[in-house]
Parts: sequence; C-alpha cells; structure tokens
Amino acid sequence: MTAPLPRRAPFDLLAGPSAAGAAALYAVIALAMTWPLAAGLARDIPWDLGDSVLNAWILQWGADHWLRFLGGDLGAFRGYFNANIFYPEPLTLAYSEHLTAQVLQILPVYALTGNIVLSYNLLFLSTFVLSGLGAFLLVRELTGSARAGFVAGLLYAFAPYRIGQFSHVQVMSSQWMPFALYGFRRYFETRRPWPLAGAALALVAQNWSCGYFLLYFAPFAAAYVVYEIADRSLWKDVRVWASLGAAAAVVMGATVPLLLPYLELRQHGFGPRPIGEVAHFSADVYSYLTAHEEQSFWGAIMRAFVKPEGELFPSLLPVMLATIGLAAHARVTWAVTRSRGADPDVPAWRRAVLYVAAVVLAWELASVLVILARTGFDWHLGPLSIRVHNTARALRTSALAAAVLLVCSRRARAFARGVPGSAVAFYAAALLAAFWLSLGPIIMSRGVRVAGDGLYWWFYQYVPGFDGLRVPARMAMVFALALAVAGGYGARVIERSFRRSGAVLAAVALLFLVEASPAPIKMNGTWSVGDLKPPPVPLMAAEGPPAIYRAVRALPPRAVLAEFPFGEEQYELRYMLHSASHWRPLLNGYSGGFPRSYAVNRAGLGRVLDDPDTAWRVLAASGATHAIVHEEIYPAGSGARVSAWLLSHGAREVAVFGADRLFELPPPTVARFCPALH
Repeated sequence: MTAPLPRRAPFDLLAGPSAAGAAALYAVIALAMTWPLAAGLARDIPWDLGDSVLNAWILQWGADHWLRFLGGDLGAFRGYFNANIFYPEPLTLAYSEHLTAQVLQILPVYALTGNIVLSYNLLFLSTFVLSGLGAFLLVRELTGSARAGFVAGLLYAFAPYRIGQFSHVQVMSSQWMPFALYGFRRYFETRRPWPLAGAALALVAQNWSCGYFLLYFAPFAAAYVVYEIADRSLWKDVRVWASLGAAAAVVMGATVPLLLPYLELRQHGFGPRPIGEVAHFSADVYSYLTAHEEQSFWGAIMRAFVKPEGELFPSLLPVMLATIGLAAHARVTWAVTRSRGADPDVPAWRRAVLYVAAVVLAWELASVLVILARTGFDWHLGPLSIRVHNTARALRTSALAAAVLLVCSRRARAFARGVPGSAVAFYAAALLAAFWLSLGPIIMSRGVRVAGDGLYWWFYQYVPGFDGLRVPARMAMVFALALAVAGGYGARVIERSFRRSGAVLAAVALLFLVEASPAPIKMNGTWSVGDLKPPPVPLMAAEGPPAIYRAVRALPPRAVLAEFPFGEEQYELRYMLHSASHWRPLLNGYSGGFPRSYAVNRAGLGRVLDDPDTAWRVLAASGATHAIVHEEIYPAGSGARVSAWLLSHGAREVAVFGADRLFELPPPTVARFCPALH
C-alpha cells in the first residue's frame, strides 16, 4: 500500500512537483511543443483546416444548445442530434463524434468570447495538460514518487502518436483514461466512495469525449478492477461489489442515451464497417518502427513502413524506461518467489514436465516474435522440417505451456501473482494487449498478412459497437498510456539508483521532449481545390463570418440553404462553421459519413456549369428554399454564370454583399415546369 504523500510547495526540487506544479509545467511545455500556436490562439488552427473545422462546428452546435438550455430554454435539446447539415437527413450529428465533454469544457470561454477558434485552441492545449496530470497522479499513486509521476505524465501527454492526431480533437481527448485508473486505485486503497465517484465521472467524461475510447478503454478499465479485486482477495466483499455496481450503473446511465442515435443510424443505411476497411486502418507490426514525418528527430529516420494511421513509433526513451521498470520488477518478483514460492521435494517426473513446459513456452513466445517480424520461417535439419507461421497456434501452445507451469509449480504461481500490491503485472499485460489489438482483425507485417486472426477480430465479431469503428490503430493511445506507466516505474528505478537522480531524470525528460517534439507545428493547412480559389487563411476573418450570413439570419426558420460552389470539402466545412451565425438547415455538409442524398446532390450540384439541366432538377427536388453563390471562389467569370443560371430558372435575388449573392428559389411546382434558359 502506498503511503499518503505530504503536502509541499508546487516545485520541490527534492521531492518533485506537486499536482499543481506538474500541471503548470505541462502547460508551459505544451505551449513550447505546439509553437507557434500560442502566437495565434484567437485566429489560427493547429495542423489543418479539415477535421479540425468539423470538430469546431460540432463544438459550436453543442455550445449553442447548452447556452440556450442554461438561459431557460428547457426544450433546447429537442432534436439535438438532427444537426443542420445534409438536409433533410436525420441524426446528422451522429455521423461523427458528439463531443459532449469537450463542449462542456469550452462553454465558459465560448460564452464569454463567442470565438470558436480561441475555444478550440484552449481545448486542444488542455488535452496535453490534463493527460499529463492524469498520468502524473496515477503513477505517483502507484510508485509513491512525484518525480516518476512527472516523467510518466510527460511520456503520455507528449506521446509521439498524438502528432498524427492533431486534427482529431476527439482522439487527443484521451486524458480521462488515467484519471479513471487513478480513481479506481485510490478507491481500492482507501475504500472511500469519493475516489470511486471520481473514477466513474472520469469514465463518463471519456465516453462523452470519444466513441473510440469508449469501446477501446472499457475492457482495460474492467480488467483493472478485476485485477485489484483478485490481488486484494475481495471476491466475497459484498460492499465492494455493491459500490462498483452502483458506479457502473451511473456510467451506463450517462453513456447509453448518447449512444442510441448511433444505434438508430443502423436503420438509415449506416451498417457495420467492412472488415477490409477496418484492416486497412489497422496498425502494421512495423508501424511501431515508423515515426510521423513531422517528428523533428525521428521523422526522417524511423520510416520502416508508411501506411494510413500507421505512424506509431513511441520514441526510444519511453521504451528504455519501460524496459528498465519491467525488468526491475521481474527481478524483484523472482527474488521474492525464490524465498516464498520454492517447490520442495518435487518428484523427478514433475521437474521434467516443468522443464519441458518452460522450454516450450520460451520457444513459442520466440516464435511469435519471429512471425511478427518476418511472417514466420521454415527450418530444415536433415529429414526434420519445422514451419513457424501461425500466431494463433503459437499463442495457443504458449497458453497451454503456461497453464502447465502454473498448475505444477508453486514458484510459477507466485511469480505470476507478482509482488503483492504492485500493479506492474497489469500494465505489462495491458501493454501487450493494446499492441495486439491495434494490429486489427488481420495482422500484417510490412504489408504481408501473418497467418492467424488478430485478437481484434473477436471483438469485431462479438462485441457490439466494435464493427462500427474503422481505425483499430487508435488503440495505440491505450498502448501509450500503459507504456507511460511502465516508464514511470523505470523512472522510479533510476530515482533509487542514482544519488543525483533529480538531475538524471531531468535530463531524461529533456531528451524525450527533444526526440518527441514536432515543433514548430503546421498551422492552418489547406490543400488544392482544383480550379477554385484557395480557401482564405486564417479560418475566421477579424470581422467575423461573411456579411451575407446576416441576411440568411433574417430568413424564416424553415428556410433551407444551398451554397455554391457545392461539394468541395474545404468550402463545405466553411459553410458549416459560418452557419453558427444563423443555424438554418444546409444541403451542404461534411462529416465522418455521408448519406446517399448528399451523394446525389453533390453529383448534380457540383457540376452546375457542365450540366445545368441536371443540376436544376437536383436542386428543385432537394427541398432548398434559398441559395448563396460565392462568386469570387470560382475561376474568373464562372461565379456570375452560376448566379445567371439561378436567375434563368426563376430565382429572385434577395441580398448582395460584395461577391456573395443570396437568392430565393422558386417553389418546387414552379421550378419543375420552368424551361431551362441558356
């Protein structure tokens, strides 16, 4: 049991930082590691203007509803998931993450400033600080060392995997996982209700933050609870089970209502993700030897196998620290088992069985490593031929050999239990499990399939919800957490081994930040839009959304808007973001999925000048009542031709602001019979 830590100043050079001091340091480091974001917090967006803008729109949608509710509108959340994109489709918010936890985080800033860019950036930076603080508290609790906790917080908060996820704030928001584990640990240490309540709250926050981690982290959280119960022999403690049951009921009660719209989407044609798509976005074995190209030190060196969602190299120092921590624990555990778990007077036949089982276990585990690295091997020794290619067979044989050892050897059982009160064994197992799950349903090694299904295949087939997720590689964030905890144990070993351990750990932390740094990071990234004018940067002009949207705000609430150019992703995202100034339904949209109606609209309305007759039929059938033409986005003169196309079919100009023109469309019955004019 870990002794309670004494109170101290935020920065104690002898004992390490307090929680407040650690959070302050993480904040400073976050600003440095994401530079130059700090120089443009109110105007610039980190990384690119793709999924970041989608998430900013989701945050606006949620924040506006919460502010209405807090202002006394008790019906503010009626139809909440029927967001204003992809008219007339329902449940369009559920095409992506709902980001409820993040909405609540930004609410005070958004209410005071109305600046979604500032709100988004502060949220983005908070993911680093809170991730570091959560891991700090967890590892400080496990090891009793604030220094080890601080190092672990660095390893998790600035894990290089996060670089490739900078535009996915839902993936960046993995900070609640260590808080949940910390709460559970404190509960089992103290048996008080408040730590358990904190763990439940952290789980709810994580579930409301990211659907991936709702499913990916849940098995690990449940496994940790079972581990603590087994380690402390609490199987028959009714009070513990009652408390855990109550906490689970609260988490389920808060989580399930926000899952129902996603389940309902299955009835609207959004079926399971195809197994091939899931496999495509799984990690390759060599992904863990592939760094993101923007990682300053390793980006040009560690490029073993580049693939989508496949840049998972954790950097060298976290692996070294984790190895030190796990090796030291194994050494201590073996020493304990030698004194407490000896096997006196073991018969010769049983000793022979133990030796054979140990050899088989070592051989099969080595075989798994060879299969993952080289997809297997064939070995011929005279007439003897040995084929090693199937991971499933090797793992089954390993499990059988391990079972024989556990049944026949008291020492093996003592070693498996580890040192009482230590959670190292759990985090070592979690590290391996997260790695295996990240490989997805079909294990690949440098693009070549490895024989035997992955562990993820079982979850995909039998656990509800897993078949709706397409990126198993995001399990790498759970891997990063387990690695950070193991690295924290390694930092504790260093602290105990050196007289000036503070200076040694400071050097280790600095070297990690150097090898993991992506600074200076990309800002406001855009990409080609063909013949159209490149989208303006920064995302929001100093004067706010374009003036044309003031006229849209004056339209009746049932007005439905189509904006041109139609179907270009970067402009669709701008239309969505600017729609917060009026919240009228849009034919336009962009999200994690697309309904069939949008595909039809995009095929027709994206080619107005190439096929005006088809475009008009599609627009007339769409339900749109108004249209905006952003003429300056088109190549010279083309925008005016789109406006002329609308006028020729009976549209009436309502407002003009610069090169933006708002039109009222004729009623569908008139539009259907109006001849096309060219």
